[in-house]
Parts: sequence; structure tokens; C-alpha cells
Amino acid sequence: MKLLVPLIASASLASATPTPAPVHVTVNNLVGTWKTVTGICTSSGHLLAADGDYRMWCFDSLSGGKWFLRGGNKIVVKPDPKKSYEKIIQILAFERQADRTLLYVRDYDGRREKWIK
Repeated sequence: MKLLVPLIASASLASATPTPAPVHVTVNNLVGTWKTVTGICTSSGHLLAADGDYRMWCFDSLSGGKWFLRGGNKIVVKPDPKKSYEKIIQILAFERQADRTLLYVRDYDGRREKWIK
């Protein structure tokens, strides 16, 4: 019986531990030019235009397509809007500061990056 009391207490503590709420952003939060500050290509940038155009550059490489927001926490990029292939960029955190906005993401290859606007 003595073993059961600590077990019940630890189970109730575990259930009371807060879990982070999923990130939820709007299209207006994302529209603009973002610079990658940490990640595989720190010289890169991402343009998320209000009309759905997407541009990404890294060193001397440039790619584009269309983008939209899914579920409030996923940036979906379609390199060719006529095809079903999608690249998903998951938003892990969104942080507004006085002079900038930070976006923490996991790209479609599973790498974590920090973007700044």
C-alpha cells in the first residue's frame, strides 16, 4: 500500500504538467520577407507574398512557387501549382519582439531553422 501512494501522486503530477499549446498564426503574421538566421543556409531568405507567391533563395540558388497556410501552423509550398507535390514547413514557434518577429520552423527535410522579419 505504501508503494501505491507515491505512484498515484506522481501520476496526478504528470497529468497536471502543462503541455505547450500548438502554434497558431495567421497569413498576415507570415506575409513578408524572412531571413534565415540559423539553419543549413544562413544566407537564405523566404518571400511569402500576400498573393500566394513564394520565393526562396540560398547562395546562388533561387526557387519559387505558391504557398498557403494549413491548420495555423504549416506553411505549404507547391513548387508547381498544377501538380499535387507539396513541401511542408512546420511552424514550431512564433515570437513578436519590439523591433522584429522570429519564426522557428522545421523545414520539409526535417531541419530546424530560425527566421527573422
